[in-house]
Amino acid sequence: MSAIPALRLALRHCISEGITFAAFRTSGGAVTLWAQQTPELDRAESGLWWELNDVFLLSPFNAGEYTPLIRSDVELTFGDAEPHWQRLLECAGTTTRSRTTPRPTTSRAAFEAAVEQARQECAAGIVEKIVLSRTMELPVGEAEAPALFMEALHARPDAFVALVMTPDHGLWLGATPERLILAENDTVQVDAMAGTALSADAPAVPAAWGEKERHEQRVVAKSIAGTLIDLGARNITIDGPDVIAAGPVAHLRTRITANVEGRAMEELACAVHPTPAVCGIPTDKARERIAALEGRDRELYTGFWGPWSADGRMELFVNIRCMRIHADSAELHVGAGITVGSVPSNEWEETEHKADSWRQLIRTPIPA
Repeated sequence: MSAIPALRLALRHCISEGITFAAFRTSGGAVTLWAQQTPELDRAESGLWWELNDVFLLSPFNAGEYTPLIRSDVELTFGDAEPHWQRLLECAGTTTRSRTTPRPTTSRAAFEAAVEQARQECAAGIVEKIVLSRTMELPVGEAEAPALFMEALHARPDAFVALVMTPDHGLWLGATPERLILAENDTVQVDAMAGTALSADAPAVPAAWGEKERHEQRVVAKSIAGTLIDLGARNITIDGPDVIAAGPVAHLRTRITANVEGRAMEELACAVHPTPAVCGIPTDKARERIAALEGRDRELYTGFWGPWSADGRMELFVNIRCMRIHADSAELHVGAGITVGSVPSNEWEETEHKADSWRQLIRTPIPA
């Protein structure tokens, strides 16, 4: 039996038994599955991330003092050789989960009205940018989740793809093109990503992009660089922007590298999250307006997640292009950055194109 069937069997077992687990793959890496022997989540207290090794952090958009994490009690790596996925029999699951039914799909009228309100607040100088999101229902449930995860691995080779389940958060699937931080030793790399265009239409040269998209990207890069300066980072280098493809859409990305000797990586991650790419500017005011205009808890959407080892490599990703999967349907989250130059109908279309990153995969017949 090859590793691919073993991976599917492992994921099916985890989901059916209610095991707390994270299956993930970074660009160019092998698929790793970390599972807990008991379902209850641990939480890392603020200031104590330096004690954590081989854990999967998952922070919601509205991060709190304690950050949930998934332990690697059982670790499986799916590469050329087939792992003994039956080790998952050591893990006990639970049938108890938080919210089990999807929220209603956001209507076009409601989303465009919220965009117009946000645009007016930008014009009035209340905020410079607000990132608004909406949800839509997709015809995919828990039974299809393993196959859809594996389709995403193939279709999005440059993305961080993750399938995660906990009793507190339910089952989530994401394929994000946006990395929050990559840290090793005293060097940190942060991606500033904003601006969206259809991949088929996106100019190869960033200077040829529209002013709104280039402005969005400059704002994000400037904010992140400013945060690093405030933290006392040295030897800051800024590369880009360049154009990166993310399935049906493309984005502008600037990569910022710095030396942060003497600063805890936890402090850095919490300082840059949430970036203006998923929240807005100024952060506190944008977060307040998001709560009012969206009228729902984003949960893990636009939070961050990823593998964390304080003694080695720490890599966290912004949780976009993601969905919460329920028994018979999924709740997909998509968003767009709103500025004074936004047109509500255009922002709706942008979220439609982002949704296609998953809808295209779902339209492909998923093997049983």
